[in-house]
Amino acid sequence: MLIVGERINATRKFIGEAIVKRDREFIIKEVVEQEKAGASMIDVNAGKSPEKEIEDMKWLIEVVQTATNLPLCIDSANPKAIEVALKLNKNGKPLVNSVTDEEKKIKEVLPLVKEYDASIVALTIDEKGVPENVERRKEIANNLVNKILNFGIKIEDIYVDPCIFPISTNTMNALYSIETIKWIKANFPGIKTIIGLSNISYGLPLRSLINQAFVVLCMYSGLDAALIDPLDKKMVSLIYATDSLLNKDEYCMNYITAAKEGKLI
Repeated sequence: MLIVGERINATRKFIGEAIVKRDREFIIKEVVEQEKAGASMIDVNAGKSPEKEIEDMKWLIEVVQTATNLPLCIDSANPKAIEVALKLNKNGKPLVNSVTDEEKKIKEVLPLVKEYDASIVALTIDEKGVPENVERRKEIANNLVNKILNFGIKIEDIYVDPCIFPISTNTMNALYSIETIKWIKANFPGIKTIIGLSNISYGLPLRSLINQAFVVLCMYSGLDAALIDPLDKKMVSLIYATDSLLNKDEYCMNYITAAKEGKLI
């Protein structure tokens, strides 16, 4: 499974402070630690201060790329910030996070994805807002995926996000996400799925325990990628182990290598 390191996010206190101070060493340390721990893509989010996001994104992309050759997940709701990041990207094929089934978003984001040959996160939200059940998620996913395909973006470059909400507000939310992942994989062969994992445990104690259990269930249901904290060693260990158990790791070589490198508990 694709592990997207989520830590370079301006909404996190210490990252936000490092961006304001232009603390290159702190950002580089965060990137290096995530790669060493097992991240295979680095999320970059500079969106804490909307009025400064473009400037902050430019600085952040340049600094992150001095620390790693891993591909980047460009995480922004601002198409202009996305464009700046795509122009500066030199780490292979980036992932743009995200587009929703809203006309304005589609018109602004998809041309950038096509122009820069990026992959795209298709978030199951539309003009009516966030989905409340599985059927709404299916409806939005179907509409949005077909619009992206009709725009000329390849199906293997689409990552559908079923929209994760906390089980602390509705204990059906995990099941809604799991059923949506299953449906997406069954109905769009070749497509990928992705989640922002930690949303599931918001408001609960011992959040890492919920996150760790949830990622295994999602992987069994067809999950391809997740934004996680790769410094959670138990989480990374469960991901490698689950890939092996699901026959996604030939001869368990990734698991064995990660164990030898000290990435697993």
